[in-house]
Amino acid sequence: MNTLIIPCAGKSSRFPNMKPKYMLTHPDGKLMIEKSMEKINVDVFDRIIITIVKPHDEKYEAKLIMEQVFNNNSKVEICMLDDFTSSASETVYLTLKKMNVEGAFVIKDSDNRVEVNFNKQIKNSIIGYNLHEHPNITNIPGKSFLIVNEQGIIHDIIEKQVVSNIICLGVYCFENALDFINAYDEMLTKKISGEMYISHVISYMLASNNYVFSSILALSYDDWGTLSEWKEVQKKHRTYFVDVDGVLMKNCGKYGKRNWYNNTETLPDNMETIRKLQDDGAQIVITTSRPEEFRANLEKILNENGIKPYAMLMGMNHAARVVVNDFAPTNPYPSGIAITLPRNNSIKEYLQ
Repeated sequence: MNTLIIPCAGKSSRFPNMKPKYMLTHPDGKLMIEKSMEKINVDVFDRIIITIVKPHDEKYEAKLIMEQVFNNNSKVEICMLDDFTSSASETVYLTLKKMNVEGAFVIKDSDNRVEVNFNKQIKNSIIGYNLHEHPNITNIPGKSFLIVNEQGIIHDIIEKQVVSNIICLGVYCFENALDFINAYDEMLTKKISGEMYISHVISYMLASNNYVFSSILALSYDDWGTLSEWKEVQKKHRTYFVDVDGVLMKNCGKYGKRNWYNNTETLPDNMETIRKLQDDGAQIVITTSRPEEFRANLEKILNENGIKPYAMLMGMNHAARVVVNDFAPTNPYPSGIAITLPRNNSIKEYLQ
């Protein structure tokens, strides 16, 4: 039996004054924990266990929300611990024992998205990422690093020290739950000071010479482990309300020699700027005073420039447009931003 464990028993101290990070809402409406499972082949798992704590349940209805989120997945089980744990390794240890997990299992962080295909027969391994091939990774000092030989066998895993070009992505595979439990029990008897990371348990298992772990490289990786990284996701997925005349196209009106019926002259730099925002994840809503009869022609011009808007609001008043939105720690101030640029001018510098 294969089990996937997602530990969510930490205090989320890096996300102050917010819900637990695994319950935060991604711009597309899904919770972070849903996003964290998007690119793994969950069909190889017989059980999926999400471990939460009573304080989060009492304050944020964590259990109810997890049940609502995963109500169509009969594999998902909720493990409720009485209180916060001292480390992810303790969370996993308690989960294994409380939920009677047997056989192979995988630990997966709730604050990232990793694209990887698991084999049905799970072996001792750690999912890594090559920094030489993916140099744009943030928060490098906060990562753990894998020391790997040419055959992909892991010699050691080191926390918070840059000792190789392979980072650990917080996905750990074990052939047998009992191996983890026994190693953790042995480490407890040694009274190791400080937080006991999952990497420490694996390092201990490697040092015993009884276990071999291999490195498997992920296909893609999105990290939301810090508040700054999460804010960057929110920034990329903003909704932009974009006017047409004077912003995307040379300004004209319904009447005159150049008008809505015959004008096809665009502002190429602005079209390209908006297209890039869209390609990075932004939602584009077109707002225009042009009436409904011009929708098809306008859509054709936008599509030719690579812009496929989420929506087009036609027939808007020829007057100021005001966005009203609420703000909170999860959608921080300012949650409504206005840009007013001179007609037919470049929008790029204003966005910066």
